[in-house]
Amino acid sequence: MRYRAEYVPKAGVIKDIFDGSHYQTLLNTFVPIDSSTPFYFFSDPRDIALGLSTDGFAPFKRRNKTCWPIILFNYNLPPEIRFQKKYCIHVRTVPGPKKPWDWDSFCWPLVQELVQLEIGVQAFDAVSMVLFLLHAYLILAFGDIPAVALIMRMKGQNAIVPCRMCDIKGVKVMHTYYVPLQRDNVPDADPLQYDASNLPLRTHEAFLEQADEVETAPNNVTRENLAKRYGIKGRPVLSCTSALSFPSSFPFDFMHLIWENLLPNLVLFWTGDFKELNHAGNNYVIESQVWKEIASVTVACNATIPSSFGAPIPDIIKNRSHMTAEMWSNWTLYIAPVVLRGRFKKDKYYKHFMNLVKLLKLCLEFEIDEAMLNEIDEGLKSWVNSYET
Repeated sequence: MRYRAEYVPKAGVIKDIFDGSHYQTLLNTFVPIDSSTPFYFFSDPRDIALGLSTDGFAPFKRRNKTCWPIILFNYNLPPEIRFQKKYCIHVRTVPGPKKPWDWDSFCWPLVQELVQLEIGVQAFDAVSMVLFLLHAYLILAFGDIPAVALIMRMKGQNAIVPCRMCDIKGVKVMHTYYVPLQRDNVPDADPLQYDASNLPLRTHEAFLEQADEVETAPNNVTRENLAKRYGIKGRPVLSCTSALSFPSSFPFDFMHLIWENLLPNLVLFWTGDFKELNHAGNNYVIESQVWKEIASVTVACNATIPSSFGAPIPDIIKNRSHMTAEMWSNWTLYIAPVVLRGRFKKDKYYKHFMNLVKLLKLCLEFEIDEAMLNEIDEGLKSWVNSYET
């Protein structure tokens, strides 16, 4: 439990949450409560940093009913043990059978306790044998995009303004909203282009102002119009806590964003099965017979890959629905660079994929310095721009 207090940041290196700008800002910020003696966040070495996670899962084999556990993680513990099951704090489970219509109503008892923990609760220090005020601060909340949309009371990925980090507007193609940077060919698009290096980022103050504007709308029609404009349905109950920053305390979940969305969708794109788009005649589409060979070679690889690397990867064509995030990760990083070489009609699509693999490997490093961070930042901007062109 002393890990946080004893952690020594290394200049220019990110390897834990305590290297992040949000936590570093909190260290120089007063806790906004009435007190005769003001104090900073985490000014006591015994103060606790917490993270929250939630998501729906199907507890039964018939996956037609879900429930939503709400879990806290104790970041005072060292990284090697903090996510072990025995150290996860299961606060409650929101019952199914569907996702909660009003997640805030289930979270409200937890928020009351979190506010009390910010003020301080009396506890006993068994090391120094004294009573003290224990403070705990929720500094992070994460989940997949639909789950975080519930937590933040946003309209989510199908909204006109779907992103929780910026105000980029989606455009409707067929029956789905997309958020391309280039939109020259989209009728009535405004603006015609977004600069990946200068996106209209949301701020904490603006987010809560917009949420309050929606919350206090005079009627339902105005409220719905404002919600469409901002992508926000109201003020989230977690805003009652003072250590969270909207939206920077709600990072994207790498597992869902990359392994369960981007890569499966890329494969659908390469097979010509993505959405209702017309893929005929495009050079990025790999012929079905070639995909059968790729799937066959992928399965054959399992015989020479140690089981410690993860579960064996199934036939990527016949059993794609059985692919877990771990399987997509192993296939992308270790197998796909080999089995996809020479399979595209134009080599530029393979090179584009390999640029992504390089960036993903950088993202998964245990330590990321400023040079690597800049390479990831610039690399992903370039990757998206080249994808659109």
